[in-house]
Amino acid sequence: MSVAAIAAVTALVAGGITAGLIAILHVLEPEYDPSWRMISEYSLGRYGWVMRVAFVTMAISPAATCVALWPFGGAWTLGLAAVALGALGAAFIDADPIMTPRAQATPVGRAHTVLGGLCLAGFPPAALLAGVGVAAALGWMPAIASVVPLAGLAWFLIASAPAHGQGGSPEIRVGWPDRFCLLAYLAWVVLAAVDVLSVV
Repeated sequence: MSVAAIAAVTALVAGGITAGLIAILHVLEPEYDPSWRMISEYSLGRYGWVMRVAFVTMAISPAATCVALWPFGGAWTLGLAAVALGALGAAFIDADPIMTPRAQATPVGRAHTVLGGLCLAGFPPAALLAGVGVAAALGWMPAIASVVPLAGLAWFLIASAPAHGQGGSPEIRVGWPDRFCLLAYLAWVVLAAVDVLSVV
């Protein structure tokens, strides 16, 4: 198998593990209401190590996708590697509880917010750029499909706007858009990886 094919398979496996682990955490830690609690907060619970592993596999998935797409898009795919760094950093730096007002955030929580923001807000433009970069070799579907992650990010930003730095609450339902973003991002990785595997 070529390096691109191995990387594509790695991206698929890592993405599947990420989705599976987070699905399991919904069962293991039901106290984190998915309607308004962020995925990152699972790292604060009894099974925090499971979320840390999920963050690592979440980092591997876009990093491997970058490697898989590199022969077709070159530097256009580097944004995916930057996104991977955000997820990897979040694996080792815990979030503050969502109820924490911005003024009371800990230095560790602030660092997690920056890293999580790199992953959450960085993936849609990275996917779009990578899609444009590989269009000549793989077609325009990856670029077109990046609309779904962009829509997820827009939903998240709209849902989180009422917080205004005051911290989350059950009335500010950012949990579902947060989870939608994750699924949209992983679905894009699947599409990109399958496109690579179809030509190598």
